[in-house]
Amino acid sequence: MIARVSLEIALRKEFDYSIPPELAGQVDVGSRVQVPFGARKILGVVTAVAEESGHANLKPILKVIGAQTLVTPKVLKLARWIGEYYCCAPETALKSVLPEAVRKEDAGWRERLFVRALPVNGEFPKLPKRQQDVWNIIEERQEILLSELVELAATTAATVRKLEDRGLVSITSEVSERDPYARETILATQPLVVNPAQAVALEKIKEAMDGQKPEARS
Repeated sequence: MIARVSLEIALRKEFDYSIPPELAGQVDVGSRVQVPFGARKILGVVTAVAEESGHANLKPILKVIGAQTLVTPKVLKLARWIGEYYCCAPETALKSVLPEAVRKEDAGWRERLFVRALPVNGEFPKLPKRQQDVWNIIEERQEILLSELVELAATTAATVRKLEDRGLVSITSEVSERDPYARETILATQPLVVNPAQAVALEKIKEAMDGQKPEARS
């Protein structure tokens, strides 16, 4: 398998790279990748995946940047349209539709640790007070962010890990999309209310518009 990559440097062309076996399940259209280019290592975006290339001795992709694809097919289509409409390099157009923060090599999707309560088989073990306090919160929530749990219980991650060692909880890492409106309360819009004078003016405008007839064309 090969990947066609648009590099971050504006060369107005795409380059083919081989997909090494260890990255076979990670490279797809829209993936951000690091590739060799001469003596340099450059970031780029995969624009297509194919079975073979018309070029020989392809260099392999070095690594995939980020856990999930940031450039969706719609974003890629938009970037291509921008490049054609404004007569700019496709690479420049692609950079314009991505925030600078996510174009960096170390930028990716945020990974967070979740703590989940597990079914208790047999007799519940006797826990030290600190662990019991933590368990009470987990039992009530069933699932909670590790960072939130540590803050609520005024404890440390090490204490939670001890519950994991006892088989009472599981701690897993999950990729989480960042929602800038997660803590915002967005109210539904309501129709604007006009005052009496505005209502009269609006009716006159409607009557004038309804009374207009298109002029006949000869």
